[in-house]
Amino acid sequence: MDTTYHSYIPIETLSLLDCDVKNFNFIHPIKNIFFDNIDYIRKLDASGKARPCILDNVERSLLCHTCYLGFDQFECTDCNNWNIIPHSCHSRFCNACGVKYAKQLAAKATSFCLDCPHRHIVFTIPEELRNWFRQDRTRLNLLFVASRNTISILTNKSLADKLKKKKLSDTHYIFKDIPVRNEFGMIATIHTFGRDLKWNPHIHCLIPELIYSLKKTKSKHFIISISLSLEKHFNLN
Repeated sequence: MDTTYHSYIPIETLSLLDCDVKNFNFIHPIKNIFFDNIDYIRKLDASGKARPCILDNVERSLLCHTCYLGFDQFECTDCNNWNIIPHSCHSRFCNACGVKYAKQLAAKATSFCLDCPHRHIVFTIPEELRNWFRQDRTRLNLLFVASRNTISILTNKSLADKLKKKKLSDTHYIFKDIPVRNEFGMIATIHTFGRDLKWNPHIHCLIPELIYSLKKTKSKHFIISISLSLEKHFNLN
């Protein structure tokens, strides 16, 4: 297959590759909204009111599967038929690439999930604490730690009670260095906004109802049926 560029491609097609002319149409309503408001988004970026990655992902998603991101040309040396395949944006924000990424991630998670019932748990934080995380987004990692520690306490309740009586101080990852703990599985992801698209960081967890005892070297069922919150795991003073 010859992939070299030939000059006898019709001029109408070559005009599609001119990145100075917006001669393409959007067929997705979300892309239409972003395209109609791209000047406003750029003003937010210029004023520092939006993170640089926002404008970058919006522009990349708008140009997804167009020749503006580059293209591959394939041509048959026997019949001179040719075809141009535009590049995709590879952004998880994109309604096309993002869906593909989500399906790949779901397939990967399915491949190593245990064959047992799972529980979907959402960890939230009080509204009063949300702005503290927005001031420094690296603090969002603490939400994963707090989620992990909460489930660890629930799966090691007797161990937690013993440590509480001995008044031992908590470590960053609770029970990490204790060899007799119960191990659990968890897939966690963070959402930084709610359904109303306002800043509301929270953690979604998928947890199998199965734990493994390092002491007894065997697994057993564990059912989580309690409302959880991250609030008590933060000491911001």
